[in-house]
Amino acid sequence: RLGPSVTAIGIMACVMGAYPLLNYIPVAALAGIMLVVVLHTFKWFSVSMVVAALLPDSTREKLGPRFQRKAPRVEVFVIFLVTLLSNWPQGTNIAYAVGVGVAICAINYAWSSGQTFTWRESYGPDGTKYYDIEGPLFFAASNRFVKVMNPENDPDKVEVRFSSSTSIMDYSAMEALHKIAVSYAGKNKKVVFKSLCPESEKMITKANKLCASIEYTSREIAVPDVEGIAPLPEEVGCNE
Repeated sequence: RLGPSVTAIGIMACVMGAYPLLNYIPVAALAGIMLVVVLHTFKWFSVSMVVAALLPDSTREKLGPRFQRKAPRVEVFVIFLVTLLSNWPQGTNIAYAVGVGVAICAINYAWSSGQTFTWRESYGPDGTKYYDIEGPLFFAASNRFVKVMNPENDPDKVEVRFSSSTSIMDYSAMEALHKIAVSYAGKNKKVVFKSLCPESEKMITKANKLCASIEYTSREIAVPDVEGIAPLPEEVGCNE
């Protein structure tokens, strides 16, 4: 913490008042300092990771263990793209380049998170059909969620059980739940969404006028007993 603070104060002093003194420092000395900084701060092992990302698996296996570690290809593409946009075409700068890089990384993250959406179908002894949902529900997965459901051929009672990793993240997911509920209601069938996390339940409660057809249950959260804490009065009464 001390080093960056001293550096920042020194640069501020040079820019605000001591800039005439910079004229006495040779440009070659400044360039040498920058080269030394680059040599000591650059992660040289990352060069092989970038090269490995551009090679197929068969080539990496032939080159040995050094090229087994690789950076994601999307990130390598973003590195080159940001570097290019920082200098070309004319009129762009580092701010525009970073904005483009952030946008590409956000799109890639949304796409990757949407691919984690999975489901499993099963039937109970009473004929109830269960859909067990894994993964986050948002705009990249909501359309798949709607297509998974089958109100035409499903039995009269259907339960959608969300896992601990599933949560409703945006309006598209709420719209998907509402569309599914309306579809089953149009077939005189009942669908219940179970184990909604508190955050998802809060979103649906706030938008109850937009998705009033959704029937859901809250996720049961087990509270472990903590040694040394007295029980609640009602718990004492029940034990007696």
